[in-house]
Amino acid sequence: MTASRNGSAPDTRHGSGAIMSAVTELPPLPDLPAPFEQESLTALDDGALDDLAGALATVERATVTAMAPHQAQLRELRARSGQIATERRRRERATHIAARAAVREQAKSGEMPSFSDALGTTDLLPDDRPLAEVAAFLKSGGEVRFGYATRPGSVAFTDGRQARTARTWGEARRLFADGWEPGSPGVPGVRVHLVGTRVERVVDAAEVVVRPGE
Repeated sequence: MTASRNGSAPDTRHGSGAIMSAVTELPPLPDLPAPFEQESLTALDDGALDDLAGALATVERATVTAMAPHQAQLRELRARSGQIATERRRRERATHIAARAAVREQAKSGEMPSFSDALGTTDLLPDDRPLAEVAAFLKSGGEVRFGYATRPGSVAFTDGRQARTARTWGEARRLFADGWEPGSPGVPGVRVHLVGTRVERVVDAAEVVVRPGE
């Protein structure tokens, strides 16, 4: 937002949702009636108790009236905070959508090869790179990491009968070069989990793309 020509803040009012100015003059709180001890009430008759209760009710109503501007300002502050939170969520979603679209384009163009193709490439990643540090994505755009969410950083390979686990890029490449395929006996594919979640799935190795790195 930009300031108005006279240097004041811009007028952002619109309709019934006009943004309020800060409350600068507030009604004073009324004085409390004189305090009393519980024992003193036993000496009062019913009429005196009614008068005492009435006086307290009068002060309570006056206090509610005096607090009304404060309550209105709190509601307005919370509403503005809600608007900011909504805008932040909108931006986060837009960024997420753009990132997914970029991944899809890179996957189509070959900038990010599939996991299977990457394993056959010698200079894509250093052999000592832990699989837990390899940036991977589903072709649909979601960022993933290899392995279980609770035990990340491993990929299972199988020769159809046995299973072995790779924890570095070099180990994965060597198993792949020896004819082993990602997966376990009877269950082909790569186990991945969505970044920042416990959501796991086993997907075809061709559906996972890898970002090249130094």
